Amino acid sequence: MLKKIQSWSVHLFTALGALAGFLSLEAVFANNILMSFLWLAVAFLIDGIDGAFARKVNVKENLPQIDGSTLDNVVDYLNYVFIPASIIYWFDLVAPEFKLFTVTLILVASCYTFSNLNLKTKDNFFNGFPALWNLVVFYLYILESSKQVNLLLIVFFLVMTFVPVKYVHPLRVKKWKKLTIFMTFIWSIDCVFLLLELADPKNQFLSYKVLYFWTWIFTTVYFLYLSVIRSITSKY
Repeated sequence: MLKKIQSWSVHLFTALGALAGFLSLEAVFANNILMSFLWLAVAFLIDGIDGAFARKVNVKENLPQIDGSTLDNVVDYLNYVFIPASIIYWFDLVAPEFKLFTVTLILVASCYTFSNLNLKTKDNFFNGFPALWNLVVFYLYILESSKQVNLLLIVFFLVMTFVPVKYVHPLRVKKWKKLTIFMTFIWSIDCVFLLLELADPKNQFLSYKVLYFWTWIFTTVYFLYLSVIRSITSKY
């Protein structure tokens, strides 16, 4: 009985990601992009740790009638695709004449991603761009790139959805796992400071921007490095 309660609790925890997504979407409609990103960060955190909880309590064995992967995909499509697409549309990250077209491509291409049975490799890399539109939108907004550059980058990632290039999973990669998790932690802390800067451009941590901005860039390059190495060789 206790194991079933624990397993249901894990599924409920995963489902709370949908609530975070709803609150993020509410913030979009309220023109509050900071709160939208904060709630997406909460959803990202839930998605990052719920799998560990599920494996710890062995939810598949205790609740075989519930498909945790399906539940996870439903919540992830909301937070990784639908809401970021809404941000692109609502906050005019691309030119108005391209907004609907861009959002349509993102929504449709991501359906392919979430239905692709070969999305993950045996060593826990993603095979093709894994519809991380929440991160794409965050980078575009933080870097303040132009609408033209944004459109080009979005089209690039749309194309990469169908190209079998490998992308690192920051928490489940097998080799260099401890270092990669550490880099993910540093990246996350940097994102917090960047969000604080969005909230208050004159906040007390601004004097450290050189540190947190460039470590953010450095960790990003690290993830890209692992992805490139894994893409060109079966070992890295």
